Amino acid sequence: MAGGGRFCQLQHSALLLALIVIGSACSGRTGGDESNGIPARSKVRTACSHLQNMRPALDTFGTLVYQSKADIYPGIDGIIEAVAVEEGQRVSSGQVLAVFSRDRLLTSREQIESEVASRQARLGLAEEQLREGRKAVEAGILEIHKAEAQLAQAEAEYENIAQVYSNKQRLFRAGGISEGELQALHTRFIAAEMELRRAEKELEIRRIGYRDQDILAAGLEVPEEEERRAEVLARINTGMLQAQLRVARAELGSARAELRRVEMMIADAVVSAPIDGIVGMRFVEVGEKADQDTLLFTLFNTEIVYAQIEAAETDLQRLRIGQDAELRFEGESQGRAVGRVELISPYINPKTRTARVRVGVDNTQGLYIPGMFVRVRIFTGQEQACVTIPFSAIISEAEHPAAGRAAVFLIRGSRCFRREVVLGQRQGDLVAVADGLEAGEELVLDPPGGLRDGTEVEVVR
Repeated sequence: MAGGGRFCQLQHSALLLALIVIGSACSGRTGGDESNGIPARSKVRTACSHLQNMRPALDTFGTLVYQSKADIYPGIDGIIEAVAVEEGQRVSSGQVLAVFSRDRLLTSREQIESEVASRQARLGLAEEQLREGRKAVEAGILEIHKAEAQLAQAEAEYENIAQVYSNKQRLFRAGGISEGELQALHTRFIAAEMELRRAEKELEIRRIGYRDQDILAAGLEVPEEEERRAEVLARINTGMLQAQLRVARAELGSARAELRRVEMMIADAVVSAPIDGIVGMRFVEVGEKADQDTLLFTLFNTEIVYAQIEAAETDLQRLRIGQDAELRFEGESQGRAVGRVELISPYINPKTRTARVRVGVDNTQGLYIPGMFVRVRIFTGQEQACVTIPFSAIISEAEHPAAGRAAVFLIRGSRCFRREVVLGQRQGDLVAVADGLEAGEELVLDPPGGLRDGTEVEVVR
C-alpha cells in the first residue's frame, strides 16, 4: 500500500509538471516571441488622408446679445391703476404697458383751462385798449393841427385889431375920434390879445408828448417824414398800454405752458412701449406707487440677435464686415443658424488683446434667447481643395507646442513611421494638412504612447 501511494504521488507530480510546460508554451505563442527578444506587435486602428474641399473659417464661441433694449421709467409720480402686459409677452411700439391714476390731473387740467380762458380775455382787453390808445394818439395829432389853426387865426385877428387900434390912437390924438370909440377899440384889442395867449397855451398843452424833445427823451431819432413821425408818436404815447399788452401775453403764455405740462403728464400717465420687442422684466404691480426713478419694465428687441465674440488680435486680419457665418447651439430646437458679420470693433482690449465682433442672426421666429452660448464659425474665404486627416491621428499636442506644427504616424507595410506635418484649418473631426502629407497615406488613429519610428504594428480593421 505504501509503495502504491508513492507511485500515485509521483504520477500526480509528473502530470502537474506537464501542465506547467504546456501553459508556458501557450503563453509564449499568445504574447509573441518576447522570450526570444522579439517585442509583441501593437494593435492600431488606421485611416487614410483624403483630398477634399474645405472652406477657410475661424472657429470660436460667444454669447447671444439683443439688438436693442429699453428700460421703461414713468414720466410722472403716481399710483399704478392698470398693468397691461406680462413678462415674455411680445409687444409693438406704442402698445400700452401700464396706466397711472389720472383723476387729479384731469381736475387740474379743467382749472388751468379756465385760467387760460381768463388770461385770453385779459389779453383781448389789453389789445383793445392799445388800439384805442393808438386812436387817441391820432386824435391828439389832429387836435394839435386844430390848435395850430386856431392859434394862426388868433394871431391874425390880434395883428388886425392891433393895427386898427394903433391907427385909432393916432386919430384920437388928432381929434378925429372920441375917447369912447378909442376905449371900445382898446377893449377889443385886449380881448384879441387874450385870445392869442389862450390859443398859444392850448397848443402848448396839446403838444405835450408830441414834441421833438419827447421823442428824443424816449431814446429815438426825430423822423423827418410825417407818417414815420406819427408812428413814433403813437409808440411813445402808448408805452403803458403796450406794457400791459406784454404782461397779458406773458400771463397767457404761462397759463398755456402750465396746461401743456398737465396735458403731457396726462399723456405720460399712459406708459407705452417705445420699441417692438419682448417684455423681459416687469417690476411693478397694480396699486403700487411709482416715481420717475422707478423702473417699470425692460423690453428687448430680439427680432435680430447678435452672437458677440472676442476675436484674437492675430485673427482680425482675416475678418471682414459681411462675411458669412454658421452658428451652432446646444439645444436641439435651436440647431444651427446662418448669420453675417456686422460689426468689428476698431478697439483692441490691451489686457486680453482681443476685439469685439458681432454676427447678426435673424430671430423672427423667436428661437434664440439673449444670453445663450453659441459656437460660431466665420467663413474667411472660398472653398479650396486640401489634404485632410482625422484629428485623432495627431500626436498629443503637449509634445508639439509650436503653433500649426504637429506629428503623425504613417503605416508602411507592417511598421509605423513618425512624420512632421503643418496643420491648417480644423473643421469638426477633420483637420487640413498644409504641408507634410499627400492624399491616400495611411495614418495611425489615437497613437499609443509607446509608438516609435519603426515599431511593428498590427492594423485592426
